[in-house]
Amino acid sequence: MTSYVVSRLKEIALANNIIIIETHSTSCDPDVSVIEDRVIFMNLNFDTSISYAFRLAHQLAHIIYGDFGSQSVYAFSIYSRKYEERQAHWYGLQLIADIIYSDTPTEYRNYLDFMYEFGLPAHFEELVKEVIYK
Repeated sequence: MTSYVVSRLKEIALANNIIIIETHSTSCDPDVSVIEDRVIFMNLNFDTSISYAFRLAHQLAHIIYGDFGSQSVYAFSIYSRKYEERQAHWYGLQLIADIIYSDTPTEYRNYLDFMYEFGLPAHFEELVKEVIYK
């Protein structure tokens, strides 16, 4: 399923004139989005349990839905409490949910399966529930 989600996210990027560049940086270098240039750098070597699909959705959310007056560059951080990061988490989850649940009735959606599929930490539980059951 994640390869399908990534494929659809790449279509969304293309439709929004966003360039995705896959890099092989060090395992400590996070993914980065450059707002003004509409470019996302996805580090294929980034050492994280968070799926590539969610990380990409998160970075797309920064560019598509972001606060353009705040920062010009965002580095992926799953534990950040900054407003912009929480918004990117929410909109990233929404992008994925729209892809995988477009024809699925609410009662057949399972937030735990969703969290497991995308490698999301426990503190995302309420956020995931909010997004997929709305």
